[in-house]
Amino acid sequence: MSIRRAFAAIAAGVVITGDAAAAQQGKGELPLAASQADSAGVARAAYRRALAAYRQRDLATARAEMRAAAQAWPTQQVYLQAAASLAAAARDTTDAVAWLDRLAALGVGPDLSADTAFAALAGAPAFDSAAARLRRATAPVVNGRVRFTVADTVFHPEGIAFDARSRRWFLGSVRQRRIVAVSADGSAREFTAPSSDGLAGVFGMAVDAGRRTLWVATTALTRMVSFTAADSGRAGVFGYDLDTGTLRRRVWLLPRDTSAHTLGDVAVAPNGDVYVSDSQSPWILKMPASGDTLERFMTHPLFRSLQGMAIAPDGRTMYVADYSHGILKVDLATRAATALRVAGGVTLLGIDGLYERDGALIAVQNGVVPARVVLFCLDATRALVQRAHVLDRNPAAADEPTLATIVGDSVFYVGTSQWEKFDDAGRRRPGTAAKPVTVVGLRVVPREQCHTP
Repeated sequence: MSIRRAFAAIAAGVVITGDAAAAQQGKGELPLAASQADSAGVARAAYRRALAAYRQRDLATARAEMRAAAQAWPTQQVYLQAAASLAAAARDTTDAVAWLDRLAALGVGPDLSADTAFAALAGAPAFDSAAARLRRATAPVVNGRVRFTVADTVFHPEGIAFDARSRRWFLGSVRQRRIVAVSADGSAREFTAPSSDGLAGVFGMAVDAGRRTLWVATTALTRMVSFTAADSGRAGVFGYDLDTGTLRRRVWLLPRDTSAHTLGDVAVAPNGDVYVSDSQSPWILKMPASGDTLERFMTHPLFRSLQGMAIAPDGRTMYVADYSHGILKVDLATRAATALRVAGGVTLLGIDGLYERDGALIAVQNGVVPARVVLFCLDATRALVQRAHVLDRNPAAADEPTLATIVGDSVFYVGTSQWEKFDDAGRRRPGTAAKPVTVVGLRVVPREQCHTP
């Protein structure tokens, strides 16, 4: 969603570009900082000082501050890339190689051949070797295939859901303010007409099969069709009858205040409670199964850019992805939140969609470069991510993946969301290629894959 693009804008003043991302170094388990929120704040302050120094052509200070940013918050890819670029600007091959190796250890990093910042180091054996390691570490991993498409090239999808009874897929459009249903034969038809019932941009969706309801998170954005100033701040949750498409419940976030809100994803608990993530406030909101209001359920110092939510089958635990702070484990009864610990070489940042399956977590990680779909294997306590297994890193079929849904032993995800192909006014950016909507599917069996070397 648009909030994650802000991280790329932060980096625009440096010699690199890219989305927010993650990086980790070393081997073995990394300890959880006493206060990750404080560490992130220290890192961001150092990063801003590095930018200021670079603009003043003070390369030595810029490098020192960027190193401090990476040390304080080593799970931001943008800091590592910036440090590598600044090392290249200083013609410090040894330091540049060290930063590139940290990126390669995570399987994230830029295409160096397209980055002029590193041109001066090309040809040096140590740099060429590091560049080759990074290329191998970020090469495509193609396990998925396109399962179906929607021909509309301006659809601008974000969320996807599946109803097992009718065997229909549901795709929502941020730009066109509508939902289409795709049948098993691949044919698509309107599920909701554009802007019907006041529907705004369509974000995350979730099926409550037992109650025959499709829950939809909706937020008004300037890029959606027919946006007016009166739409500003409008966000809510719609519940549709899965069989008829009739609107059952429409719950707006009230009161409409001066804060920015983006209701980006929705999750349904086994008891029918509906949870919604607000990436900009940021809060987790709740609509009780028997209620008709969105309540502010909880916030936390580590909530900065909330995205996907995954509720465990017992209904007591929720895993929440924060785009810049990783994955948090939430006790829904006590509202206590703790950050998952990670083993070395694992990054939990830049996650958009998040899903639970057989005690593991599946994530669409589009805030790293290159974007990917990852299986995170947890330990018995569900507090430590022991390893990350890349399921799909498939730019040919999925250049802008967003949200997903789990069906049986497969994950199906939106591959062409087109966030970068439209500007905030909804106009197609010059030079971008029009693409149909693609949904990519791949098999995922955590009980097998989490034990495969």
